[in-house]
Amino acid sequence: MRPQFEKIPQKLQKSFTARNIVRDSRPLLSQAWHYHPEVEICYTSKSQGKRFVGNRISDYKEHDLVIFGGNLPHGFTTEMLCKQVVIQFSPKFLGREFFHRPELNEVNWLVDHARRGLEFVGDTKLKAIKIISKLMKAEGFEQLIRLFELLHVLSQSDEYVEICSDEYAHTLSEMNLHRVKKVYDYIILNYTKEVSVQEVAEMLNLTEAAFYKFIKKHTQKTFIEIVNEFRVNHACEMLMSGDRTISEVCYASGFNNVSYFNRKFKEIMKQTPKGFKLAYHDSHNIWS
Repeated sequence: MRPQFEKIPQKLQKSFTARNIVRDSRPLLSQAWHYHPEVEICYTSKSQGKRFVGNRISDYKEHDLVIFGGNLPHGFTTEMLCKQVVIQFSPKFLGREFFHRPELNEVNWLVDHARRGLEFVGDTKLKAIKIISKLMKAEGFEQLIRLFELLHVLSQSDEYVEICSDEYAHTLSEMNLHRVKKVYDYIILNYTKEVSVQEVAEMLNLTEAAFYKFIKKHTQKTFIEIVNEFRVNHACEMLMSGDRTISEVCYASGFNNVSYFNRKFKEIMKQTPKGFKLAYHDSHNIWS
């Protein structure tokens, strides 16, 4: 299965695309993970779930605002109704050298830096959302001006978080993207039970030793670190949504040792499972 290349539809008289996208749900990474040469700005107005960008798995929720560089694999998975604004443009859509003009140095930096994926926060996000709303109501020249206004605001800000590593952004070829995607799909199907390094290595036609080197090089994480991220994310969902004990959550998430589960949970979430559960329910009770 090759990685999904997404062909961005271009309308006549349009040099970039700006679309409202509504989906009932998209729970599987194999349905969502894709890449394209266009730069993408994505604003989620409704939904929450998992955001996959390069070698990073994160939670996302309403008012998530991100920018992805060209050919950076990404996808959003959710079991909820999802409403997003997706703006996509080629870095060359106004000419090969346009973004290299002196007046656009900061915007050119933004487009280049977006190869890591950037999540915007704070006042910058609030300003950007207002511009996106105006952009979606505009047409023609006014819409193009709103796009430049949006890029200007984002390029002037330091209120952002880099999503994936620079090493990942530079080294992931299309073939390696295909291989990494196969690893992620395998983990998604199997992380709540015992995973087999031998099995996933054979899927990539690699020895186990070569597989360990491959996954570390292209994700900056070990295979078990990625598996544990999925398991801890799953544990968080159960701790928030039910009355299961810590031990029950441990085993239902794919861990087979409570002490190890507690240690890995704290490494990833910066608090114990018990502390996470108490903090979540205390905050929930305040607003209920």
